[in-house]
Amino acid sequence: MYPSNKKKKVWREEKERLLKMTIEERRKEYIRDYVPLNTIPSWKEEMKGKSQNDEENTQEPSQGKKSLSEKVSLYRGDITLLEVDAIVNAGEVRRHEYPSLCNFGGCI
Repeated sequence: MYPSNKKKKVWREEKERLLKMTIEERRKEYIRDYVPLNTIPSWKEEMKGKSQNDEENTQEPSQGKKSLSEKVSLYRGDITLLEVDAIVNAGEVRRHEYPSLCNFGGCI
């Protein structure tokens, strides 16, 4: 077996092992502190805390669909501590697709 095939096999075995674990079992394997996603309020929850009188925040989503403000959260801190499976930076892709959005070497 070639070295790259062996690495793929080991990776697949580890992936299967992790997928079979419960969240409590996975947390025992963490080597440092973590931030569970359920502790980060959604944008809607954040705004409710700041303004109880905002009419938009008190409306129920129509047809059982979640509004964007219920799906989006803002997090300020070390993103490597978030309890997620992957962190992806798509900024480089967007910079090449939409160069007009980038000014002074930075992308918005």
